[in-house]
Amino acid sequence: MCNYTEIFQEVLARYGNHVKWDDGAFHKIKVVSNTNVGSVGQDFIERLCGELGLQCEFPTTKKGKRATHSPWDVKIEGLEMELKTASEDVNGSFQFNHLRYHRTYDAVLCLGVAPDALYFGCWSKAEIATGKAGRLVTMEKAANASYKLTKTAAHLHPIAEFGEIIRAFVVLPH
Repeated sequence: MCNYTEIFQEVLARYGNHVKWDDGAFHKIKVVSNTNVGSVGQDFIERLCGELGLQCEFPTTKKGKRATHSPWDVKIEGLEMELKTASEDVNGSFQFNHLRYHRTYDAVLCLGVAPDALYFGCWSKAEIATGKAGRLVTMEKAANASYKLTKTAAHLHPIAEFGEIIRAFVVLPH
């Protein structure tokens, strides 16, 4: 008799997370669904802003619930930002997916989760659109609606610098 469970577990074991995540402080990010990784990032940024005394709000529906369809994800000190969260891949890069030019926002805030560290970057929409934030790669063949931005930790800031850098960023003209 065929043991389906055993076969599937053996195949599944070949596709586990890279060993660098095994003992990492943030290893649980790898078992969160892709949909919820963004929610983890939003909740973290909200709590972080609260701790740092930064005004932070999220778009809401007419009924006062957090909106899931909005051109921006978070407003920090009045600046509307698209928020992207990514875990570090096996090559040491973070791939921030689904950046879109056509949405109305002021800046992009990227949160990178490594096994034992958190990083971030923040760029104005103009820096994203002109390539000053880095090279964007289309995520859809023959379409120019959704892009990804790839960064390494060396091209991001340690999360400990968040308050200082965000405070300086929000006062710049965008």
